[in-house]
Amino acid sequence: MRQRTSTTLTWLNGTTPAGLALAVLARTTRRRTPDGIVVAGGYRLPVPRQRCFTVGSVVLTRRPPEWLLHPGRADLLAHERRHIDQYALLGPLFWPAYWLACVWSYALTGTYGCGNVFERRAGLAAGGYPEPTLRPWAAALLRRSPGTAGAGAGIVAATRTAGRGPVGRTVRCRAASWSRRRRRGSRAAR
Repeated sequence: MRQRTSTTLTWLNGTTPAGLALAVLARTTRRRTPDGIVVAGGYRLPVPRQRCFTVGSVVLTRRPPEWLLHPGRADLLAHERRHIDQYALLGPLFWPAYWLACVWSYALTGTYGCGNVFERRAGLAAGGYPEPTLRPWAAALLRRSPGTAGAGAGIVAATRTAGRGPVGRTVRCRAASWSRRRRRGSRAAR
């Protein structure tokens, strides 16, 4: 019922028609799920480069629709469903809010998604994102005053608590510099 409500709201706020227009422009094959989500497979445009992304109640993927609808990818589809809920809430305002969150995430972690509040709320692991590694300035901010660091405290604190285990222990976030790793020639080095 909740998913049908979100799907209806995304139709009313215009984001699903925008997603369908993009799906038609990209010449995708479309399949509708029982709860009204459209999975558009075979996305061919160069941007964005993700394997899946959502516009309204339309989930676009570079692979065939059956790939995403396979029971083994239920977590990824659930991640995209959470984005549909975000579109239902924000409507077209989702786009500027998402891009601002991408900028903040890049400043904080060196990636657009790991520190992005929208991706975090949709589930990083389900969306294929690794847990964030903080840049040196963010790690220093966390070490200095984790509870009162100002405007960035919420995301820095969320990044810090994301590693809590079953006994409530906090796993320390490691500082990383993407440009430094790149200069060394290994993006995987930490």
